[in-house]
Parts: sequence; structure tokens; C-alpha cells
Amino acid sequence: MTPASRTTGAVTALLVFLGIGLFGQMGWLAALVLAVIAGGMLALTVGWLSDPGSAAMDGSDWDAMPVQPAGQTPRAMARPRENDAPAVARPLATGSKLEGPDDLRAIKGIGPKVQQSLEQAGVTRFSQIAAWDDADVDRMADVIGRAASHIRNDDWVGQARVLAALPQEAG
Repeated sequence: MTPASRTTGAVTALLVFLGIGLFGQMGWLAALVLAVIAGGMLALTVGWLSDPGSAAMDGSDWDAMPVQPAGQTPRAMARPRENDAPAVARPLATGSKLEGPDDLRAIKGIGPKVQQSLEQAGVTRFSQIAAWDDADVDRMADVIGRAASHIRNDDWVGQARVLAALPQEAG
């Protein structure tokens, strides 16, 4: 409760007590009880109305985990924060199954149709997306028919860096 709401409640209680006690048909005890109830309720109401509340959640503190396709194990997809060290991609082993295309749908914002458009444009690996700069984001946005702002807001490059650094699953 704020000091203003306490003052409002106390003044209301005093006025109700004096009004009912002096000019009403009730006794002083009944007037006192009604005054305390009325003052307390008004103080709580004023305090509730004047409370600014908590800060609005604008989504900047959220790191949602994307939904994994059935049959795949979940991967850590937390978006890197500004103060986190950048992820470094590990070189891939040659001659193994790891040379095939990555499942780009593990990146938040890439669904089956966008993955198909990326593959048609020659993008099949997380390491390719991790190497994009702003010009590449703008160019690929035009090629695949997505807004560059969506690619940046979903942080495809940052997510791809994290995924490229993870050991890939064989099988």
C-alpha cells in the first residue's frame, strides 16, 4: 500500500465514523466497525489502482526451445546472448555419414517449405548459414521469399553457429 492510499483510507474511515456516529441512528461501536471496513476497502482499492505493476514482458528475455520433429533427439537451441562467447564450428569428419545435408528445420523459423527453398538455393548445412553476413541474409531472404527481418529476429545465423558446433548424430 502506498502512503496516499493509507491517507485516503484513514480520512474515509474518520469521515464515516463521524458521519454515522454523530448523525446516524447507530451506536459508536457499529460506526467504528463500518468506518474501519470502508476505510480499509478504499485504501486497498486506491493502492491497487495506483500500482504500476511489473514491467511488461517484450520477449527479449525468452529463449524458446523449438519443437523437434518426431524421432529426433532434442538439441540445445538457446539463442546466444550478447555476452556469451561466440560458438565456433568444428570441422566435419570426412568420409562419414556426416557429409550429408543437415536438418535445417532445427533452426527456429525454418519449416519444411523454407528448408526446401534453401536446399534449392544450395544451402544444406548449418555451417553455411553460420557463415552468413548481413548482405547474405538480405540476398537469401530475396531468394527464398522470406523477410530478412524474420531471419534476423529468429537469429538463424546464431542458431546455426550453435548447431554447427554440436557433434552431429550418426544414423
